[in-house]
Amino acid sequence: MIIILLFLVNFINADSLASQKTNELREMQLRDGIIELNSTGYFYYTMEFPRPYDIVIYFVAPSCKLCNDLNEHYQKVAKFYADSGALYKSESKRAVFFATMTFNDKNKQVFEQLGFISAPNLFVSQPHIVFVPQDERERYLRDMKWTISYTDGTVTAHKFLEFINKRTARQVDYKASTSEALTVIGILLGALTFGGLIFIIARPLFLNPKLWFIGSVIIFITCLAGVVYNIIHNVPFFSQNNRGGLQWKTNSGRQQLGFEGLFLSLGMTFVGLTMVLIMKLKVLLKHQKYSPFTERFLYITLFICIFVMIQFVEENYRQKSHYNPIYWPPKHYIKGPLNKDQGNSF
Repeated sequence: MIIILLFLVNFINADSLASQKTNELREMQLRDGIIELNSTGYFYYTMEFPRPYDIVIYFVAPSCKLCNDLNEHYQKVAKFYADSGALYKSESKRAVFFATMTFNDKNKQVFEQLGFISAPNLFVSQPHIVFVPQDERERYLRDMKWTISYTDGTVTAHKFLEFINKRTARQVDYKASTSEALTVIGILLGALTFGGLIFIIARPLFLNPKLWFIGSVIIFITCLAGVVYNIIHNVPFFSQNNRGGLQWKTNSGRQQLGFEGLFLSLGMTFVGLTMVLIMKLKVLLKHQKYSPFTERFLYITLFICIFVMIQFVEENYRQKSHYNPIYWPPKHYIKGPLNKDQGNSF
């Protein structure tokens, strides 16, 4: 009986302390917008049980230009979460709070514990971190933290939201301000007006099938290369490796360089256009007096070009991802009509 009473007392005390800590964090964020943590606050609010909430922490350093540039985007995301009611627990989701921590002698221990050797960093701390064994903590932290650098391209509130939403299991949307919305509407109206005038002036040119074919190929290459994404996120065309040499691709499956996307897109487009050329070759050679041997040689050469290019594209994807796409499907894949065959995606 005494054991049961002690258990109930501890449970009530823990529940009371959890509510107290949650209310304190909520009051701090509602007052300041972002909670400023020091090492003492970090260990108390994140590493001590009970803690029935998530904390997103933005780790920065003094005189860090990138930290200051991204601070506005981080504050936007914190406001989006607060406006969506995320500061309060719902039936299936924990409350989420936003904090920041600046590197100094007193906070140095926290940075070292999390493995941060540069800034800025983003860390989503969940309640079960309290119970993660020391030997598994590194793997857990790897999934919950993001060491941000210039190689990530332009980091925006959208990127912050994508990273945080995935780890808090919430779907908080980006809310554009009135000025942002009006700017986008103005650009769209201007583009439509300009496009309409160009079409009226050069109508015969736009009705040319050859122009549509060339335009379609250019659009296909552009979309496949991720050019629009690269422009929005300011992705560099080339980079430098650790030895200072020119680097045209990254080894990360989540990143790409501008030249990398364009080069692989051109390779895939080359394969598709070469396949079309093989189908049309008989028509193109109809009026030419080539021997059967020459025709066969042309076909074989085109097939070899396709095979070599596919091998090149596949090898680059193998180096970047565990997905490992292959042109020849595995034996267990379903074979059949086009809408069922599992091996026709490439």
